[in-house]
Amino acid sequence: MAIWDNKNKEWPPEGWQSLYDRLDELAVWYGGDPNHLLRYYESKVNPHKIDFYWGMKWEEETREAVHLPIAGDIAQMSANLLFGEAPDIQYGLDDKGAKISDDMVARVKTFIDENGLINLLLEGAEMAAALSGIFFKLDYDPILSDTPLLTTRSPQQAFPEFRSGRLWAVTFHREVKTEQSGAIFRLFERRHIENKKLNITYKLYKGTSSQLGREMGLDSIEETKDLNLQDEVINIPVLGVVYIPNMKPNKLIPGSPLGDGDYRSCVGLMDSLDFVWSSWLRDIELGLGQLIVDEGLLQDGKISKLQRVFVKLNMEPIRLGSEKYEPIKPIQFQIRTDDHMKACDTLVRNIIGMSGYSPQSFGLVEYGQQTDSGTALRIRERKSLLTRAKKGGYWTPELKKLFYQMQLFDGAKTGKIYEPMPVNVILQDSVIQDEKEVAAIVRELEQAKAASTYIKVKTLHPSWPEEEIEKEVERIYRDNSMGLEELPYENIS
Repeated sequence: MAIWDNKNKEWPPEGWQSLYDRLDELAVWYGGDPNHLLRYYESKVNPHKIDFYWGMKWEEETREAVHLPIAGDIAQMSANLLFGEAPDIQYGLDDKGAKISDDMVARVKTFIDENGLINLLLEGAEMAAALSGIFFKLDYDPILSDTPLLTTRSPQQAFPEFRSGRLWAVTFHREVKTEQSGAIFRLFERRHIENKKLNITYKLYKGTSSQLGREMGLDSIEETKDLNLQDEVINIPVLGVVYIPNMKPNKLIPGSPLGDGDYRSCVGLMDSLDFVWSSWLRDIELGLGQLIVDEGLLQDGKISKLQRVFVKLNMEPIRLGSEKYEPIKPIQFQIRTDDHMKACDTLVRNIIGMSGYSPQSFGLVEYGQQTDSGTALRIRERKSLLTRAKKGGYWTPELKKLFYQMQLFDGAKTGKIYEPMPVNVILQDSVIQDEKEVAAIVRELEQAKAASTYIKVKTLHPSWPEEEIEKEVERIYRDNSMGLEELPYENIS
């Protein structure tokens, strides 16, 4: 059912409110702006019913809000583990291993280059980790490019529809204009398959923050008038859209095809981290060295928390002759650095661990330990590598579908009808191998006589092309033969 068929015209539509509220919360933590956190919790949460640091109603008129943006770091780490090294995109052969025509190969290469695919994958992976998943959407605009255009869409911009766990329809939306009166214009694009053809429908609605409103003509405002949007039917049996979940299962909605965000279950801990972090900085502020002095010693009665003199006192004349009279008295409050540091460290490690990563991936090591490399590093980072492998299992098949849909979309839009060729995406190992460890492996293979010279060279230099590996093998044979082109006994008759 299309979103605009909702009789109540609520926004978000009925059945989507709780999911969108959750996505909004994840997004505001991902954004890392303390002002946005304040506004979100002040508007969404009753401060008298929650103990959240960001949900409290402070009595002071103003108070500095301190935030440690760990959610963004977690999302960025996820993207780096998946696509920090450019994936190996393999194409050019059909299913039987036969070579594909140069024209078809060129179309795929142009699509990759024109869209900056590697950067888009990094962007999409980071958004997916934060917001539970990501949509990749294909469009075509001959003014901008002669190949399909690829863009990312977050779950906050889409209403997906699944059948048997597969995406079969989706409605994208975005706010194109907001008036001073509070009226919001939303542009919708619905894609669904009917009679094995892709149907694309555009709608424009004028509503409010809580109501969908009424339908408007696409040419009723300048923001959509110049887009030249028209409903169309494309003779391809695919949506031109793929959805990649971040992780499954979705613990809030078991059995749902929607993914789950990395730090979705850590919001309370992240809030506590900000509370401890703020307490630490407050201790530093209170620990500024200050003096209590007699009013008669002050020339300026102004008080500032940054000035050395904090309080002035008008001491009675009768006390001036007292032996206990102190016209100047220093005050220095204790700064509980070690306590706060340990609390922050514990919270950070728990947040990282509950998000599916090892603290070592973020540069955190145990007290008294040194940074590891090679085998020790893999052991310590095993949790991060397992999370990366699990996520890769969702990414690689969907990227393969994306390239298949791209070729169908390209053929239908440009008239260059051709049979789509298979494109495989192989994720690279994001852990840098230690040269000493690799050398030890090659040495053990040599001693065991368990590998050819070719395999040993390839193990040492996995990024080298085949031609370079073969040349190196020839050099080794030449060096080992002491410069002789052939063995001496070969000339003996």
